[in-house]
Amino acid sequence: YYHSFWQLGPDEALVIDATPPQCEYWNFQLNNYWMASLDYRYYNINMNKHTAQYRPDGSVRIVVAHSDPGVPNWLTTAGHALGTMCFRWVRADAHPQPATRVVKVADIKSL
Repeated sequence: YYHSFWQLGPDEALVIDATPPQCEYWNFQLNNYWMASLDYRYYNINMNKHTAQYRPDGSVRIVVAHSDPGVPNWLTTAGHALGTMCFRWVRADAHPQPATRVVKVADIKSL
C-alpha cells in the first residue's frame, strides 16, 4: 500500500504517474482527511486495473482535479480541497514507486 496526503487549490491538479507491476489486481482511490473513501456512489474517485487507460509503455497517468481537465484517467476531488490517497498492488511481483506532482490545470494537456 502507498498512502499519502493531497491538497489542491481551485486551479491545481495532482498528476500521478506509475507503471503497475504484474499483479492480480491494483487500484487507486481518493479518501478524505480521515482516510475514509470519498463518495464512490456518485463520483469517479477510484480506478483499477480494468478501468484505467494505459499509455503505450504500460504506465498509467492519473489526474486528480476539482473539475474535468479533459484527459484520460481523471478523478474528481468530489468537492474536497484536501484528503488522502491510496495505491495498492495485490500479489505483485514488484512494488514500483509512483511519481507525483502538483501542476496548474491549464498545463495538464501539455504534459
